[in-house]
Amino acid sequence: MGTTAVQWVHALIIAGSVVLTYMIGIFGPFNNGDIAGQETTELFLPAGYAFAIWAVIYLGLFGLGIWQGLPGQAKRGPARRAAPWLSATALGNLMWIVAASWIATVPYTLPIAIFMTVTGWAAFFRLRVGDPGLPAVERWLHVALRIYLGWLSVAVIANSAAALNVLGWDGWGVSPEAWTVIMLAAGALVAWEVGRRVNHDNVYRGVFVWAFVAIFVGQRSYPVVAWSALAAAAAVTVMILATLPRRRGGRQMTAARLR
Repeated sequence: MGTTAVQWVHALIIAGSVVLTYMIGIFGPFNNGDIAGQETTELFLPAGYAFAIWAVIYLGLFGLGIWQGLPGQAKRGPARRAAPWLSATALGNLMWIVAASWIATVPYTLPIAIFMTVTGWAAFFRLRVGDPGLPAVERWLHVALRIYLGWLSVAVIANSAAALNVLGWDGWGVSPEAWTVIMLAAGALVAWEVGRRVNHDNVYRGVFVWAFVAIFVGQRSYPVVAWSALAAAAAVTVMILATLPRRRGGRQMTAARLR
């Protein structure tokens, strides 16, 4: 099978997985974070509107999948190297929403989310995301991947809580509110450290602000959690503002740094 044909196979896998995942999300039992169609008691859960971010992600991943399959892209090294990883993370996304649709399989959402994150980052680096020499269309398509990886980082934390809750973990005697505050602090640290390692990617960090503000909105009946979420959002916003000059004036990612 020729290079172009292989790339189109990956394009179909990515696009098909995105469409199926979207359809299951719309018509299946999973709805706005209510795992397996049941109301959750998890406090690390944003208000329902936050999940609208998936529309941007799905549209961008669909476009990225088709883009990498075009004849002009199929012969380029970054597209060839990234295609299997994009296919893997798209299939992982499909598996995740299926696992999230039944309470018995909810614990499996955590390893699946980790798999999606690992394969997503593998695609990120192979696509040379952040390279200013890339065509403008490609850089715009990469924005969806950056948002996707930010949301996955938040999702891994949330999935950890959901999986442990289903398994009956008692929190070692620590209150759910305290654990949620710890998780919010961990999320802010992830936003800083991972963002720093990818050239202070503030699109990635901005997703944390989106999620934390939505947790504030969704958990106002738990003041400690709500205000901690708002504080975490403020902290990440400060990170973004503090690194904007560096991002404008500093060295951008190059192909050499991404190999």
